[in-house]
Amino acid sequence: MKINHIVATNFIGASSIDVSIETPVAVFAGNNGAGKSSLCEGISAALTGDVSRVALKKEYGDLVTTGKKKAEVVVSTDHGEASIAMPDGKHVGLPLHAEALPFVLRPSLFSSMKDTERRTFLFGLTGITLNGATVKEQLIQRECISAKVDTVLPMLRSGFPAACEFAKDKAKEAKGSWKAIAGEQWGKDKSEGWEAEIPDFDAKRLTALSEQLVTVDARIEEHSRTLGSLQAKHAAYTKHTASAENNAVKAKELTRYTEKLAFDEAELVKAEAALLEAQQRAGTAPREGLVHDLARGVDYLLSFEEVDPATEQDEAARAALAAYEKQYGKVKQEGGDAEARAALPALIQARDLMKRSVDNDKRALDEAKTAAAALELSADVEKVTDEDIAAVNRSLEAARQQRKTLADEQQKIRNQKMAADAAVETTKKAAAHHADVIEWLAIADQLAPDGIPGEMLANALKPINAHLAEYSRSTGWPSVEIGADMTIRYGKHLYSLCSESEKWRADAMIAVAIAVLSELKFVLLDRMDVLQISARGDLLAWLDELADLGDLDSALAFGTLKQLPTGLAPTTSAFWIESGSLKHAEAALETA
Repeated sequence: MKINHIVATNFIGASSIDVSIETPVAVFAGNNGAGKSSLCEGISAALTGDVSRVALKKEYGDLVTTGKKKAEVVVSTDHGEASIAMPDGKHVGLPLHAEALPFVLRPSLFSSMKDTERRTFLFGLTGITLNGATVKEQLIQRECISAKVDTVLPMLRSGFPAACEFAKDKAKEAKGSWKAIAGEQWGKDKSEGWEAEIPDFDAKRLTALSEQLVTVDARIEEHSRTLGSLQAKHAAYTKHTASAENNAVKAKELTRYTEKLAFDEAELVKAEAALLEAQQRAGTAPREGLVHDLARGVDYLLSFEEVDPATEQDEAARAALAAYEKQYGKVKQEGGDAEARAALPALIQARDLMKRSVDNDKRALDEAKTAAAALELSADVEKVTDEDIAAVNRSLEAARQQRKTLADEQQKIRNQKMAADAAVETTKKAAAHHADVIEWLAIADQLAPDGIPGEMLANALKPINAHLAEYSRSTGWPSVEIGADMTIRYGKHLYSLCSESEKWRADAMIAVAIAVLSELKFVLLDRMDVLQISARGDLLAWLDELADLGDLDSALAFGTLKQLPTGLAPTTSAFWIESGSLKHAEAALETA
């Protein structure tokens, strides 16, 4: 990125600066408080939109020169113009996306970052891809299990440390699972080939017991069928015996029931005749039949005869009529015989009693006849005694007891076999968990800083460390090196232990290397006055060399100097800033 023109108006101490940059290297010098750092800050703010001197937007007004209302910095580059205005903070950026830009504008930024941030930045700077497909390919090449690799890949979005920790956690879970099975802490050596203790069991005896149980079950089934048959026969025999005894009793009464039926039927006829006669006398029954017709005829004929003296036939007729009326009442009697009516209830009861007796006699006679017939037709039924059933029951119970004994022994051996099978399965599960531990640890190792990230980082460090070594040779300064652990060393010393000027030189060389590798080819170096005079010469000579090589399009250096530098290379120009404004070279030399 080539800087062509800079305009800074009322930006903190840079009140009125308008300068065209016609050389790759430009030095801005002046006394303390002249506005050099303000100009440097304004250029950085215009290019990035970031204002580092204030923390809050409401403080933007403090960036405007005292007494002024507005401030603006405009930087023209070969990519276009970038600007920032205060106090509203309106920023217009360049039409390019350069993650490395903040690092070339503020050289100390890289050294101030955390190790993981430096590592991530360097991957991006050197174009090393950290996508899942690339990492998966490398893990598979290192014989990591594909399914587990797929599980850990999403964690790479949070970086290698998060993915590594995830794999370690998975290994820890697998160790816990192994411990739950084995009952002891996992160890790489002792877990390899670990086997659960397998209890002994008699397989032959188990087979023999199964065969014996088949035989006993058949015997139990046979005894059960026999017992069922005997119980059915016993029930039939018992029923037959009881029925035969009952039929015998009933058959013996056949003659008595026959005689009793004949007697009771005769008595029923008498009772019915007595009841009918009383009903007729009482007038409750119609006088129908020959006897009644004759009585009415005799009564009618006698009413016409006045024979005196009466003949023997007349007397006989009157005697017959008198006998009729004595039994049935007067032929023409109305209202009936009161005495006959009073006798009716007893006669009805007597008739009903005899009728029921006859019905009962008939039923008893029928039952007696049936029983007698059954005795003649009954076949012999097999006799089964309680002892017969008890004997079969004893045999069945003995078989069942034998089966229980065999089954108990069989179950005991089966339990032993199940324990043996479970031990085999436990060994398999333990082996699987052990394999999980090893496989997850293998992935964790590959994702650790000294694994794939280390290899990738080494590839990322090669170009930047190569540039840093070259810059050491060009400047004559101690070499700067970034280690695999992201430690920065200046010479043999840790960056954190270096002096201010040593840190400045280390930061400057790192910033230039970033500018070259990112192809920004631009660097902003403030406070070059921290260097001694000879080192300043080394710095400018180095920047001149980089410009000649085409590694830098623009390098802006700022410093508090006693006078404007002279004897500069054709690639370098110098500007004097005083009271926030730019002075011409001649005036600057006279002032200095």
